[in-house]
Amino acid sequence: MKDFTLRNDTRLLLRNEPVADIAEQTKGKRVLFVYGGGSVKKNGCYDDIAKAVQQGGATLYELGGASRELEDIERGIALTKEHDIELIIGAGGASIMDCAKLIAFGVFHEADLWDYVKRRKNPYGERRLPLLLMPTYPSSGSEYGLGAVMADSRTGDFGTAYGIAADTALLVPRYALTLNEELTAYTGLVTLVQVCSATLGDRNPLSYNIGITVIHQVLDAARRLKETPQDLDARGVIAYAASISTSSRLGLGKGEKGDFAYDIYEVEFVPEVLFGVPYRKALTTVYPRFLAAMTKYHEDEIRRFVGDAFGLDVSTMESALVRMFSELGVDMYFEGDATLEDICRIDIDSLLSGKEILEIVRKCITNNK
Repeated sequence: MKDFTLRNDTRLLLRNEPVADIAEQTKGKRVLFVYGGGSVKKNGCYDDIAKAVQQGGATLYELGGASRELEDIERGIALTKEHDIELIIGAGGASIMDCAKLIAFGVFHEADLWDYVKRRKNPYGERRLPLLLMPTYPSSGSEYGLGAVMADSRTGDFGTAYGIAADTALLVPRYALTLNEELTAYTGLVTLVQVCSATLGDRNPLSYNIGITVIHQVLDAARRLKETPQDLDARGVIAYAASISTSSRLGLGKGEKGDFAYDIYEVEFVPEVLFGVPYRKALTTVYPRFLAAMTKYHEDEIRRFVGDAFGLDVSTMESALVRMFSELGVDMYFEGDATLEDICRIDIDSLLSGKEILEIVRKCITNNK
């Protein structure tokens, strides 16, 4: 069995009623609450945090309208320094949680933040503020993983700091009840793809079989939510699976030969840039076509995986997965066009060639159905 390390950086809590836990975390502290638009006020998260802060005698400061843009991270760092913040809470989707991570870390490393984000300097274990993350749009797993993406649209720069862990991740299934049908479908499918990426190529029999079981449960939960959106048990399954998809619990035996499955995270960035689509849309649309492209190099492993995970044959998996994802409620095509020159201008580190990525993208374009 290959050597592995099982991380326990983050305490993961699933709570139907989180106020007592938030009050315990924030008691007597000066807290910065990082969130995006108005969704936290619609789904009950904002009220829960306000109530908890009041109960615990904390002082609450807010950074609304946040994102993973450098300007927003800098705003947060300035607020944190101005008010001598002692705890950061980030509630929202991946962009908000990444923003909260980079604020908590950037307070102490602002001058060289790009060295961590773009130049692979390792932030793991370095000084940061205490951090509580609460996904209100479960799928990315940022609350339990180490990655934090930062972008600067003014310059086109972007990158990922890999090594920033939250102290606590708090999952509250009812926060997702306000998501519409399409966004609910994406919570299940993004989680599914991320678990697949962690499982495909894993040669540790324990974590591989756990991954296959999680895939089956996520698919079942996504189908249940299509029929019964109020099913909190199904939402809880997806929230938990999203968290462990980015943890060290899966993929323990991947090694270099199994890491090809993670290349999806490089390839999916191409349509984000070319078509201006969000991560959820890029990842799920590209994935079946990505698997087909990788079959040229890893057919035996992909054949085994799609049989175990989906009961599919490798020869029909691409069309079957496109159909499956569509039936769960998402559009599997992009509007636009792409050239090899477009692909080559995007700064990614993929195992696939520019021509292979272009073929994947063109399969995803509406006019090429």
